[in-house]
Amino acid sequence: MKDKPLVSIVTPSYNQGRFIEDTILSVKNQDYPNIEHIIVDGGSTDNTLDILKKYEGTYNMRWISEPDEGQSDAINKGFRMAKGEIIGWLNSDDVYFTRDVISYVVEEFKRNPDVDVIYGNAAAINKDNVLLKIRYSIPKFSYKRLLRGDFIIQPSTFFRKAVVQKHILDTNLHLAMDYEYWLRLANDNIKFKHVNKVLSAMRVHTAMKTRSRKKEMQKETRKVQEKYGQKFKINFYMLRLLDYVLIYLLKIYGSKTIFELYSTKKEHFAFPIKFDFLLKTILTHFHYK
Repeated sequence: MKDKPLVSIVTPSYNQGRFIEDTILSVKNQDYPNIEHIIVDGGSTDNTLDILKKYEGTYNMRWISEPDEGQSDAINKGFRMAKGEIIGWLNSDDVYFTRDVISYVVEEFKRNPDVDVIYGNAAAINKDNVLLKIRYSIPKFSYKRLLRGDFIIQPSTFFRKAVVQKHILDTNLHLAMDYEYWLRLANDNIKFKHVNKVLSAMRVHTAMKTRSRKKEMQKETRKVQEKYGQKFKINFYMLRLLDYVLIYLLKIYGSKTIFELYSTKKEHFAFPIKFDFLLKTILTHFHYK
């Protein structure tokens, strides 16, 4: 399939049996014909392996289950296993949003041969797949802005193979490894491009690391920023305030997308999405952090 390059999706997994089936379905349901799904499990003790065995052989998926040194190590294993020209990283509690995500990303890479990394927007869903909000990533890539705060949404990010062949995740990091990865890539003159499409849905639940270990996350993030030279002086906080204003304006724009989603056929989504009352979703969208 010369015009349909292989796309590898890497999914690190550990005891996410309650969510991983939706992750699998969101890859399996893609309309793109040339995908391999690599699931790197860290030795789950819940029902994860039963679900992997259930879908084994139903699409181009392969998996391993063995002890590892954490999420970064699992992702690096998956990167090494990947054979695709384009690589995606989708955690086992997140999903691709619509059935055309991979097709869309492949065409974007074709149209932009100088681009190394594509990143898009995302939705947030709860444990029951109910839409909570739409998160628009800051459209114009800026290294200085990225150093002030991470605006790249990890499950909505795709790489050319050469990127992951040269750069792997820092296994010493367990919470801000994606943020450090973006900064390191940008320092190596890797070219990023934003696309104005919702590519993934991030799962919001009590066990997610960014919530259950919030203080640790903030501490590790600050260490990463210091590593790349960020100085926490008055101009940092003033510019960060302007960043928050921009993020809020993008949130207003995101409410338009919510209206559009309510008129979209359920068959267009890659997973079994659910919708609450429209007004409730709009209010949640503006108030949910």
